[in-house]
Amino acid sequence: MARTSLVGVLAVVVIGCGPPRVMTHQIADAQLRAKVKTALVNDPVIGTLPIDVRVAGPVVTLQGMVRSAADVDRALALADEVDGVAHVESALEIGEPELAPQTRGSPGLPALAPRPDQGPVRLFGVGASQSLARPSGDALGPGASVGPMVRLRPRQGIGPTVGFSWSQTQLRAPSGPSPLAAVRIRPLMAGIEYGLVRGRLAGGVSLVGGYAFNSLDVDTTRAGPGRAIAVSNSFAWRPAVSVWYDIAPRVGLNLFVGHLFTRPTVTLASDATVVTSRLNANMAIISIGAAYWVF
Repeated sequence: MARTSLVGVLAVVVIGCGPPRVMTHQIADAQLRAKVKTALVNDPVIGTLPIDVRVAGPVVTLQGMVRSAADVDRALALADEVDGVAHVESALEIGEPELAPQTRGSPGLPALAPRPDQGPVRLFGVGASQSLARPSGDALGPGASVGPMVRLRPRQGIGPTVGFSWSQTQLRAPSGPSPLAAVRIRPLMAGIEYGLVRGRLAGGVSLVGGYAFNSLDVDTTRAGPGRAIAVSNSFAWRPAVSVWYDIAPRVGLNLFVGHLFTRPTVTLASDATVVTSRLNANMAIISIGAAYWVF
């Protein structure tokens, strides 16, 4: 009977003390694994490599794929520096690992962005251009003007584009070469462009259309009978060819050749009559400009 009682007491002790000890070892292994894994993930060189950590007491085993023997040595050294690690074993293989996504540090650049050393994203640029215009008809003389320029992201293939082609020419008197007024043509147009991109160089063929806001600048000291008193706004469209070259990460030059088609009405007045007629303001335009990539 005494022997049976002793066996029962020992069984109770084993049953009562065994599981807590096992649980304590499991918790300690999990805590050590978390420390080692944190040390590896926070390293800038091997932080994204698929390295798994296994712990058995104070012994740590590293498994997974790395890029070189130097990565193996670095991973072993990092694990060995963690408190509680007595020995580190390597089961790492050298090859081409599938990198884990970056989850720390600054967010990545947008999908369209180039690498930081290649300059800005180049989505939208603004600048100015100097244009020379040669009208098709006899009513307007050649002229030069400065206007705005907007540049959208250069692309391979078909994409949207905008156009201005602002110009200023002289309205000629029907009876002679003396000007009646300066005619300002200010179209705002949008359309499509087929582009080709080769590094810093980009070219394209475009077709845009829109509305021209026109105005007169009359020199009353020179105007005679039949002077111009008004010009209407008009619809406009323009085919063109352009070449763009980035001379710096944020600055580009543009060479443009196109033909603007628009026919506003102009009103001429004298002491006895007021006449309104359609003005042939079609003109060939060549311009050169510079733009700054805002973003």
